Amino acid sequence: MERLRLGVLFGGKSVEHEVSIITGYQVIAAADAARYEVIPVYLDRDNLWFIGDELKDISFFRQDVPPMNRLTRVYPVPDPARGKLLLMETEAGVLRKPRQVVLDVVLPATHGTFVEDGSLQGLLDFAGVPYASSNVRGSTVGMDKELTKAVLAAAGLPHLPYRIAARSNWESNKSEVLSNLEALAAYPLFVKPAALGSSVAVGRASGRVELERALDLALAFSERALVEPALDRAIEINCSILDGDPPIVSVLEQPVRTNNLLSFDEKYKSGGKKGAKKSGMASQQRLIPAPLSKETTGRIRDLAVRAFLAVGAGGVARVDFLINEQGECFINELNNIPGSLSFYLWEPLGKSFRELIDRLVERAIEVNRRRYRTTFAFDANLLAPR
Repeated sequence: MERLRLGVLFGGKSVEHEVSIITGYQVIAAADAARYEVIPVYLDRDNLWFIGDELKDISFFRQDVPPMNRLTRVYPVPDPARGKLLLMETEAGVLRKPRQVVLDVVLPATHGTFVEDGSLQGLLDFAGVPYASSNVRGSTVGMDKELTKAVLAAAGLPHLPYRIAARSNWESNKSEVLSNLEALAAYPLFVKPAALGSSVAVGRASGRVELERALDLALAFSERALVEPALDRAIEINCSILDGDPPIVSVLEQPVRTNNLLSFDEKYKSGGKKGAKKSGMASQQRLIPAPLSKETTGRIRDLAVRAFLAVGAGGVARVDFLINEQGECFINELNNIPGSLSFYLWEPLGKSFRELIDRLVERAIEVNRRRYRTTFAFDANLLAPR
């Protein structure tokens, strides 16, 4: 059987660049070499695309200054007539037509702006190539916390109240913005960039001075900041969803945090060995399965599926929850391409990382095939001679 040429994309112009590299190499290591010709594709911090044998080992990025001259820069060229994505080699910025790499299917192991928010997905849709993630709609809604909240509200799903602070308003009238946010709820408040992940630039404010600092930080990373009440005694619960008819639900996890904010360092720098499988999100301290009652577990699993469908997500996603002291469940956010693809939430169900990748690839091909059953042409005869 001829192997599929599987492009594993990682990196990108995002503050989650390094997290994406880790996820990418976890996928590359787990993919079945008998089924796929795995082609690592690195997007640098300017979103330039590179391929090369050096990318087959994560040690390339563990050097103080990775030797980029050993890689081959390529341009992504859509080939919608064949439903492929071509990687055309360049020399001094000029396309070299004789050499090209053809991708049959793409697995984005990317996180953050430009690569998880629908931008990359739009390119892949234009190419007509199957890809294993949410589509443009799901990616855009899931990445933007304000849009996610609006969709959850429209679907009647539980979420915390919130307000939005725009950078333009903050720069012109800080006092008015602060007063508006303080009217939302009593302190403490959480401040988050509206279109970012991995807990980057997330802050907790116990008063106006801290709120001002948190907004300065969040709005340096995003044009909008989302502010909501801080549930200090709430527990966090995460659930992964795998696209299907119907979607498939993973076991639940309870991340273990040492303070009121699960920070970037706790997510990615604790507990893992360099190059180990249990690095990235997989290295975080967690309780699996989450120690919840059968009733609460069932409710969260149901809400996770409903949120996944409401947002229009695909591939494998993760829905994060907060449960307050009264036992109320709130959907916190949805991650379109979770760190490590949340493989550690599927292993307890007997689904290995390799099998998870197989399922994602199969589903990507299936969804792409369904899409092309749609009629995209209509002969209106508007250009006929009069």
